[in-house]
Amino acid sequence: MKKIDWNLLNETIFWWEKKRIIFNIVVGLSGLLSLIVVSPYFFGIIEIIGILIWAILANILYSSGILIEIINLYYYSSEVKFFKYRFGLYVLGSFLYCAVTFFYPFLYFFPTFD
Repeated sequence: MKKIDWNLLNETIFWWEKKRIIFNIVVGLSGLLSLIVVSPYFFGIIEIIGILIWAILANILYSSGILIEIINLYYYSSEVKFFKYRFGLYVLGSFLYCAVTFFYPFLYFFPTFD
C-alpha cells in the first residue's frame, strides 16, 4: 500500500475548494453579462435547464484540477509538483470557461450572425 501525505492531500483539496465559490461567481457573472448584452427575445424552461447543466459541467471541469493533483500525489508521489502551477491553472481555466460562457449565448440566440 502506498503511503499518502494526508496533510498535502487536505491542503490541496482545501485550496481548490476555497476558490470554487469565486470561480462560480465569476462564471455566473460572465453568463449574466452575456445575457444582458444579447437580451434574448425568448427565454424559457429549456434555457433555464441549459444554464443548470452548464453550471454542473463547470463544476465537474473545475474538479479536474483537484483530481489531477490527487492523482499526482497518489501515483507519482508529487513528482510533478503541480502545486507550483495551481494558481496559473486556476486563472487560465477560469478565464477560458468565462470566455466560453460569455460567447455561447451569442451562438445560441444568433446561430447564423446574418
